[in-house]
Amino acid sequence: TPATAVVTMPAMAPGDQVTAPLTVDNSGSLDFRYAMTSTTTEDALATQLVMTVKSGVSVCDDANWAAAGTTIFSGVLGSTGTTAVIGSNVQGAQPGDRTLAPGGSEVLCFNVTLPLAATNTSQGLSTTATFTFDAEQTANNP
Repeated sequence: TPATAVVTMPAMAPGDQVTAPLTVDNSGSLDFRYAMTSTTTEDALATQLVMTVKSGVSVCDDANWAAAGTTIFSGVLGSTGTTAVIGSNVQGAQPGDRTLAPGGSEVLCFNVTLPLAATNTSQGLSTTATFTFDAEQTANNP
């Protein structure tokens, strides 16, 4: 489902977190598998933010996201260049690819944290992360 702002972070202090859901839908007629990559602006803030993506979270908000679900990615949001977050965008089945049946959907729960150990170099900064989803049919596409 197209989204322009999955997670909007207000002014954050070390130890703060922001959590938001993103729904991935398969509105087609065939099973598909998908992967997701992340690209961030290169700045001191992005290199200090930690992102965790989970599936199967019943309530995707700051208070409840840690209570359930399966972690499918956890790492620094602002790694250099494009980072594979879920699976691989290389054609064919790859480790970590997610699959969805026709008409199916899954909610991914994004949590972004500014760790308590964040340095003063991140003060007053903003950053942008772009998430790109690549999907392909699974039928006859090993």
